[in-house]
Amino acid sequence: MIEEKNQRKPFIYDVTLRDGNQALPNPWNNAQKKDVYLQLLKLGVQGAEVGFPASSEMDFESVKELAKLTAQMAEEGNVEAQNIVVSGLARCVPSDIQRCWDAVKYAPHPRIHTFIAGSPLSMEHVLHMTPEQVKERAVSCVKLAKSLVGDKGDVEFSVEHFGDCLENMDFVIDELKAVVEAGATTINLPNTVERYRPALYVNQIKQVYDALPKNITISVHCHNDLGMATAATVESFYAGANQLEVSLNGLGERCGNTNFYEVVVALANSGTPVDIHLDRIYETAILISQWSGVNIYSRAPLIGAEAIVHRSGIHQDGASKTKDLKKGAYRPIDYSMIGRHQNDSLGFTSQSGRTAVYEIVTKFGYKLSLAEAAELQPILKAASEKEGELSADRVLDIFREHFINVNGHLIFNNIEVIPDENRFIFHFKKDGEAIVKSVTAEGPVEAALILMREIGMPVELIKYRQLVVPEKDKLWAGRGLSRIVLKVNDKEVEGRGVSSDTLKANMRAIFCGVNLLYK
Repeated sequence: MIEEKNQRKPFIYDVTLRDGNQALPNPWNNAQKKDVYLQLLKLGVQGAEVGFPASSEMDFESVKELAKLTAQMAEEGNVEAQNIVVSGLARCVPSDIQRCWDAVKYAPHPRIHTFIAGSPLSMEHVLHMTPEQVKERAVSCVKLAKSLVGDKGDVEFSVEHFGDCLENMDFVIDELKAVVEAGATTINLPNTVERYRPALYVNQIKQVYDALPKNITISVHCHNDLGMATAATVESFYAGANQLEVSLNGLGERCGNTNFYEVVVALANSGTPVDIHLDRIYETAILISQWSGVNIYSRAPLIGAEAIVHRSGIHQDGASKTKDLKKGAYRPIDYSMIGRHQNDSLGFTSQSGRTAVYEIVTKFGYKLSLAEAAELQPILKAASEKEGELSADRVLDIFREHFINVNGHLIFNNIEVIPDENRFIFHFKKDGEAIVKSVTAEGPVEAALILMREIGMPVELIKYRQLVVPEKDKLWAGRGLSRIVLKVNDKEVEGRGVSSDTLKANMRAIFCGVNLLYK
């Protein structure tokens, strides 16, 4: 295998505007293609196949417009436009090749990409040509393409269905040597239909790499029929391929083309430098989904809604303990790498543990102990078994119900203050009985503690804090929040009280704590 991985950089060649677009139920118009192309420039791709000029007048005009736009942007100083290779696709048909050149020639770096099938199946049953005829056609068309591009551009040649050429590799290599001599400088070896394990395809790439001059760029173009296009593409790079043909959001025929994001992130994670603005990936994925009308699969690697979600208790615990690290216990990357500014999302299901409770509640700004999270977990689990996965807001609702303003033996209604007499009159219920009781004390908290002794529910005050409900709790944000730690014997609890009146928040916190201690 090729080991100088840290010395080589991949040439990222995007085919969204050609292969991706042709597979859309509603292909993009020229204005939409321009939006996609500008996003490709923002990502910093080195090459883009922007259409198939001979396929329609609209596609011809689109390719020509994008080539001219690139030239204009390059003149204005746009570095990406100055460097990008703008390519059009053409069959090994002279009229296709001429049409392609007429469209792409305006770009600073134009390319004609021509192709013809090379597998025994396709030559016999689709093209109805002999291998000798295929080779002759390939050579003559590459010569024509080279004569058109001259020194301004370059020629790429593809052996369509290369993945099916396991049995005739000698012929393919002989054909490729001839097209290289005819002027092709990029040789593309597509896995047009993915049928076998990646290792077989990668071995074919290695055979071609070893057979051709080292100044020739080897390219791979993989479809995802068996779900292994990314693996085949990435491993092909380490076997000698340098140009990697990819598509935004994996758009393409059938199961799609190799996914752009997966390839560049896998390479970067493996220590290979990638000249792509990785932090624009997530933004791009969302835009392409909107523009194409193709939803992102919820579990799509890197960009799917579920890609960052952990539900198993074990996974949630590991995610929580490594949430501040670049490398997470159950996370492939720091997602800020691709412009996605959330690393781990903990959902709550019947499989979740106390860590999920702790993380969800504390993200709303509340302080919660792990012991309290463990106490709340079975309550949430019971709710989840009935309702399915609980949203963060639902978890917060249940937290409020069981830990804030909690009613039990006691229900607080009101407190009257008579300042001149240092007297406090409590209105409350105990076990359903309405009670009004007056207590004399220096302050309301002391009065409440005296009240508890007098009604046979004594508690010791350990800690008291007066706060404001966090802004992330949209229901109660801005109200007073009292947190009062109370103790009976060896048991401590934190009573929480919320009210727009600070005094009442204090009282609710004490009544809450007493109810938790005397269940």
